[in-house]
Amino acid sequence: MRIARPLTLVIPGLVAVGLVGLTTPALAASTPAVVNGTCTKGSLSNLQVQREDNGTLSIDFGVDMTRHTGGVPWTIRVTDNGALVARTHTTTISDGSFSVTRVLTPKAGANHVVATARNAATGERCVLRAVV
Repeated sequence: MRIARPLTLVIPGLVAVGLVGLTTPALAASTPAVVNGTCTKGSLSNLQVQREDNGTLSIDFGVDMTRHTGGVPWTIRVTDNGALVARTHTTTISDGSFSVTRVLTPKAGANHVVATARNAATGERCVLRAVV
């Protein structure tokens, strides 16, 4: 009968550990999709897309130019599942980089985000894709 007593303590503990394991996929859903790339003339680009706790989709897209020059104009375009969600113009800061952040309501199902930046002066183009 001594064996039965430890089992009454071990079984609830195992059940509790099992329930914690079931919540792990829900936490993983908020892990950001991070994509890094190289633009057509060597600049580095970065796209981060994440589902926030409030249900919105946070998108952060940036470029770091190979020549660290401030004041360079770029045109940015972001789509979600093919629908245009942002079109804007920005200029690089003194270190030759820029970052654009948008928060939007996600589309149903998987979100296929495509971010494009174009430097009109040099023709350099950056394109990154992420799925969340």
